[in-house]
Amino acid sequence: MARKAKKKAEALPPAAAIDDDVTEQESIHEDDGDVQMNSAGDDIPEIVDRDSDTDGEDDGDAAVDIKTEKKGAKANGEGQQQQTTTATTKKQAPIPFMDTFFQLSSEESPNDRSIAARDLIHHCLLHEHGVNHKDAAYALTRLMNGLCTGRAASRQGFASCLSSFLRVVYSPALNNDGSNSSASLEGILKEDAYSNQLMDDTTKDDASCNAAMAVRQKLLSTTQFLANEATSNPNDKGRKKNHYGGKMKEVEKRDHSFGRLFGILAVVRSGILGLNGFPSEAVKGYAKDLIDLYHYKTWMREPAAQALIELLSSLDSESNQNLVAQIANDVIIPTFFLSNENDLLKKSRAQWLQTITPEQIAVALHLQTPRTFIIKYNHPLDESLVSAESVPALSAAFASTSCVVYPRCHIVWNTLWIYLTEETKTKGQRQLRMNEEFSSIAKKIIQHVVIDVLLGNGEESTTSTHERRSLALQIVCALSGSSDLGISLPPSLIGSVLSPEVITGVFLNVLCASGGLGKKISIEGGGAEHYLKPLTSQALADLINHCCERNDIDRRIALAKAFLGADHRFDNRTKTNTVSSLLMLESSVFKTSEEIESKRHAIWQQYLSFLEDEIVSATSLHNATVYIELMYRLARLDLNKAPANANEAQRVLRFFMSGAFFDCSSIEFSSTAKKSSSKKKKKDKSNATLASPPPELSSGIRIKEILNAHGMTSISYPARVIMSARFYSLVADLTSSINSKNHGSRQGSKPESIYRALSEICGISSLLEASGAQQFPSRSASLDSDDTSDAEDPMKCVLRVQAIANEALVMECDDSGNKDILRAKAVFATGCASLMMSLRLQLNNCGAPDIDEEEQEEEDEDEDEVIVESLHEYIADLADCVDGFNKVIGGDFSANKDEDEENPLAMMAALVVNILSSPVGGEDSRKTGASKLTRETAKVAWSGILTAVTILSANNKSLSSLVDEDVMSVLIQSVCGEKSIGDEEKDDDDESIDENGSSEDGLGEGTVFVDATVAGVNLDEVKDNISDRSEESDESSLNSTDEGRQDDNDIELDPAKLENLLLEDSDAEMSDNGISGILEHHAGADKALAQLIKLKQEARKASQMERDRIDLCNRLRCATLLDLLFTPSVFKSGWLPVEAVLGSIVPILRSYKVIAKSIQASSSANAKKSLGEKNALLDRLSELVKNKLSKFRLNDGSSANELALKASYDIFQEMNRSINASHCSCCSVALTTALRCIPNADESEEVKDIYIKAVDDWSLRKASKIHSCVFDDLINRMPSLASHVLIEPLTTAARDAHSPFLKCESIKLLTAIYKQSNNKEGMSEKSKSKMKKGCSKVAETLRSALGDSSLQRAKHRDEVLIATKNFVHYLKTQDEGILTESELGSLQETLTKIGGTCKSGGMKQLCSQVSQTIASLARSTEDEDHNSKRAKAPKSNKKQKKSKK
Repeated sequence: MARKAKKKAEALPPAAAIDDDVTEQESIHEDDGDVQMNSAGDDIPEIVDRDSDTDGEDDGDAAVDIKTEKKGAKANGEGQQQQTTTATTKKQAPIPFMDTFFQLSSEESPNDRSIAARDLIHHCLLHEHGVNHKDAAYALTRLMNGLCTGRAASRQGFASCLSSFLRVVYSPALNNDGSNSSASLEGILKEDAYSNQLMDDTTKDDASCNAAMAVRQKLLSTTQFLANEATSNPNDKGRKKNHYGGKMKEVEKRDHSFGRLFGILAVVRSGILGLNGFPSEAVKGYAKDLIDLYHYKTWMREPAAQALIELLSSLDSESNQNLVAQIANDVIIPTFFLSNENDLLKKSRAQWLQTITPEQIAVALHLQTPRTFIIKYNHPLDESLVSAESVPALSAAFASTSCVVYPRCHIVWNTLWIYLTEETKTKGQRQLRMNEEFSSIAKKIIQHVVIDVLLGNGEESTTSTHERRSLALQIVCALSGSSDLGISLPPSLIGSVLSPEVITGVFLNVLCASGGLGKKISIEGGGAEHYLKPLTSQALADLINHCCERNDIDRRIALAKAFLGADHRFDNRTKTNTVSSLLMLESSVFKTSEEIESKRHAIWQQYLSFLEDEIVSATSLHNATVYIELMYRLARLDLNKAPANANEAQRVLRFFMSGAFFDCSSIEFSSTAKKSSSKKKKKDKSNATLASPPPELSSGIRIKEILNAHGMTSISYPARVIMSARFYSLVADLTSSINSKNHGSRQGSKPESIYRALSEICGISSLLEASGAQQFPSRSASLDSDDTSDAEDPMKCVLRVQAIANEALVMECDDSGNKDILRAKAVFATGCASLMMSLRLQLNNCGAPDIDEEEQEEEDEDEDEVIVESLHEYIADLADCVDGFNKVIGGDFSANKDEDEENPLAMMAALVVNILSSPVGGEDSRKTGASKLTRETAKVAWSGILTAVTILSANNKSLSSLVDEDVMSVLIQSVCGEKSIGDEEKDDDDESIDENGSSEDGLGEGTVFVDATVAGVNLDEVKDNISDRSEESDESSLNSTDEGRQDDNDIELDPAKLENLLLEDSDAEMSDNGISGILEHHAGADKALAQLIKLKQEARKASQMERDRIDLCNRLRCATLLDLLFTPSVFKSGWLPVEAVLGSIVPILRSYKVIAKSIQASSSANAKKSLGEKNALLDRLSELVKNKLSKFRLNDGSSANELALKASYDIFQEMNRSINASHCSCCSVALTTALRCIPNADESEEVKDIYIKAVDDWSLRKASKIHSCVFDDLINRMPSLASHVLIEPLTTAARDAHSPFLKCESIKLLTAIYKQSNNKEGMSEKSKSKMKKGCSKVAETLRSALGDSSLQRAKHRDEVLIATKNFVHYLKTQDEGILTESELGSLQETLTKIGGTCKSGGMKQLCSQVSQTIASLARSTEDEDHNSKRAKAPKSNKKQKKSKK
């Protein structure tokens, strides 16, 4: 017996096994009465009858099989007794029987309750002496009583133990006959007086029926709480209704009702209801008990309905079809659905559907869920309760479940999803049933429940609440596949589920809200987070991640369409990567595998198809604009990823071009093509096969198909205008991306790549026209035919230049000529052809607007005529430039050219400047985006010509004469202004603009002039303006291109109106009647006239400011031409004359000064509008001087002494009049650039004189414009020259400067020369010797500065000490002694004295270190002193050295 007991104890599962089976999902919420029962998992521990697939180890997965255990115990011999005893000792000691009841209510850990249940069942049912009927009966009573206790976790623990208790009692292992009988249960119930009486009083012959019914009656008696329930329990006789007398309290009723619910669920989850032979009356009784609970209280409805569904689920429907039908027809339908006196007989079905509850819907859906077999139900469940027609009537019931708090969802939704879906072959996923009815139900649920009720968009709906939004979010997530059910709707239904109303109400309004309740802002100033924002963010992320994990491209596109349809800026507004993740946009710039690239390509192609359809079929300009912008962004992203293989960008370009400039309604393409003959081809095989259209025509054919599908004739004119603007911008982006990235290592490959790309784009136009597409007529078509009849056709010019470029490229590939000539010809021809093609593309037109507006139409036509005329002229001039430069390449060019012969480089420079300064390449008033394309190709053309000259200059030095005065004048004036070249005008530092220049002295108070003065009007300026009108009109007639000056006459004062304004009403009437009236003074007329004059002045000023701003923008664009000219490759080739470089420095500096002055004088609002352009131009000019021109070096053998000296003097004059430190710094760098062009500048007295004057002006004159950066730049850039020209003047400045600060600066600069000398690479021998000669004066200067009383402040003294340290470090690096003993000793003595007076520990240490370094320095010898001609007595030195020896 002991061995059997040990075996039984060993077979029981350990605590770890029980821990996995018991959870806290069955939690009772005492506050709201909700009972959460999740039927998806079995929360009651399975102590026995679990599948035993393992070897019965202590991991807890072994089941207890009593018969097998007994046989094993008999088979095992005495030899295994020791092993069993050892294993048993490792087990934890069992809990005493009476203590297990207390442990069952433990809330610390589910494991503790599991262990207590195991020990209780083992004691009562699996004891070594057999079933302990008495203790088992007592335990059954205690377990049922514990269900009614709300303390701690009593209900969970007692219900779990009761479920396992009943399962073990009905197990075959516990009954001797080996069947699922109730023999053991009968013996246990006989020990209970109440149960024994019930079994004796029943007339049933079946003992199992008696036992099953007795258990139910005992549970009902124990959990009695209804008033109509009378007790027959003998234990309750003589006892009042509660322990304290009187009626049962509500809290006790609540505990008993939950106890009954948990008790019935324990019976259901024990699995005994589905056993063969279990009485159907008992099952019906339990169903009736749950229905009574449902009708008891409102808060009990959902748990009771869920328990009823679980009861039905525990029965095998296929094997127990009759039982399920009996329960449904006999119990559920009469008492659960038709409980109120035959509701369906009094009301119509539609009225009955409006009164049904969500719980009733859940039970009906569970019963009507489609199965492989059919169960017939009585009326009203003979028809589908939930259908497309009944959803509107049930919408209120569905929406009422929003009171259930997240994350728990009402049971009706889970049953609804199971009803609508079925499991797929993929584990964990469900799909919609193959029936159109179920798709309609899903759509109706979204429309009538989510949109109309939960989101409050219905006519009779109230405002949406957080609870309703939460439920709407759960419904949307469940249908979108991000719930635990894993529902996967077909992509065609995603648009219906995620409609714009749903996305706006569920996601956008929550994620974009700034406050918690409504949009309330917190007191601290920050926006409080929306109540549902964390939940919504997580749900959205789960939805997207779930979709991205699946390899379903159609689903991704469907979701992206839904979010973009609600708001095309969804990601920006919600600050998420929703659409970017779906379309794989965020990772496009990274290198990925081929598989991911292929997937991205497929997604983008479908995405583009969607955008094309939306753009063509758009009924409003807003929608068309939105999708055009999305398409443009995708194309730019594709260009940034790989410009050479931008398939999507090419498709977008073709679509924009076909839709913006062509009427594709008549395009035709033959779908048949003949294959080439083959020897192995069969005779009976047809040669005609289907052929797909070429990519150039695919977009046009696509547009035609979409137009026909929607019954449209063409894309709207406003949409075409936007498409054309984005077309030009995208072509410019393509050009820029190719130009900014290195494609190929061969020189000139970038212009060729751009040329090929633009040639393909221009080829699309020709192919479309050849296929029947008609180009939209230009509004200025008459200009094309009349004004340009004498000029060459632009297309012919472009084709002629393209032929030249193609010929050069072909010959270069064939290597059939001079490589340098062919390379130069290819580079400049492709660049010019690219510019011409970009101009030719701008001749395309979007056609006439759908609705004409007369005034605006006339203005647009005039502007179009000017631009078209300019385009024709530019294309023709470019063709002439190409012809002229071809002659240069062919050798037909000499340095001594005739005066009448035009310079092709000057022609090209002037033409490019005109293009960049015109509306074609400058200010794009039409907002077409074409000017950006023109600027990019203009840079390519200019760079191509410079590259060609660089290549040819290696064999033809005469090409340097191409850069003559005309070329540089055009370039410099385009950047620096027209007045930048020539003698500088008188300095106007003291001049200022006085807007209130008119004096008020001598004016009467009531005059108009006083009012004008008070209003801030400059009457002198008015007089000047009036007198200048005739001059301006004449000047505007001479200069037709300067249209901006005509704005001065926009506001005119009508004399008649002005006269009437000055007359009284009566006076005006008298004048009208012809009677000579008296002109009376009108007080308000003076102010009115003053306001009119002021308005005129402000208009003139604003017009002038706008012209100045446009001029600044044009100068900024033209600065690129100088950037490309002043490049290291051009400087290195040597063909750029020194006159061109040095001659451009002073105009740039003067322009810099003028702009800096205008920035300082910018005080008005109109002047501040152009501050950004002014600052940008200042930066470009500074970059030209410091980073471009400063790199210029003269070639070996060339000389420009006089020119460089003149430029140096001019720069020095500019430096003396510098306006600020930045301007002075530019002048300093420019001066060093000019000095580098002087041969032997170290020996030039003129150079030395410049810096001597500069140092004197800087150190002695208080109002000096020169800054210390002038000398610092010379020291850093030309240290050899600095040692010749700066040591002596800086030594003097360190002694005679007018301020201690300048003395310290002089000493710092002086020692910086010696510090820079450590870099011996840039120092000549003469410079080194010069520095050594000046060491004595420097040492004396430092010694004097250390003792100077004006430099005794800490900051000044510290600067001098640091300078002394640098100088001593220089002396230490020399191989020989430079200073004498007396000089070093004097300096050392001064340092020691200073170190003793310093308060700073760091400075004391520095003085000590420098003093020690001086002591270790080598001293100069007698011969050295004599050779250096120092003013010292030789005899005294010899005597001193002899005495030392």
